[in-house]
Amino acid sequence: MKRLSIRFGTILLVLGCFAFSPAAKANPPVVGLWQVEYTGSCEPPVLPPDFFTYQQFHSDGIEIETPMFAPGVCMGTWQQAGHVVQIYHVGWTPGGIPGVPSSVRFVFTETLTVSNDRNSYDGIVDQTFYDAPVGGNAVAHCTSTTHATRISVNQSNDAERR
Repeated sequence: MKRLSIRFGTILLVLGCFAFSPAAKANPPVVGLWQVEYTGSCEPPVLPPDFFTYQQFHSDGIEIETPMFAPGVCMGTWQQAGHVVQIYHVGWTPGGIPGVPSSVRFVFTETLTVSNDRNSYDGIVDQTFYDAPVGGNAVAHCTSTTHATRISVNQSNDAERR
């Protein structure tokens, strides 16, 4: 019984040390600012087939994105398991998208895989546009792949323009 108590105590000590280590407290690999390239298609064609955005992940599970073709931002929530990130993202069309009324909302889900060095990620996106603020009929559907590069304070202006 004494040997079992010593083993149990040793295990608790090791786990306690890990819980206070910098690795255990570090932000998830996706937290930060990213330049993202989308490549895909929509039916009907409501978005450009290829475009860039800036995407920011916060440690509290909020995600914000600013596409190059529209004013404003859209946002979502995310969760991470290892290097895989799941996103549920919502927003409104800005108007002026051919074939889509200006009051259309969209929902997209995204699955990303962050690289081991935490400086890039790749993913797949499934996006649906609806004709009502809540519920509604699907009026368009898009699928895309993404590739992103982390933007950091240490980058030069040339690297940021990639």
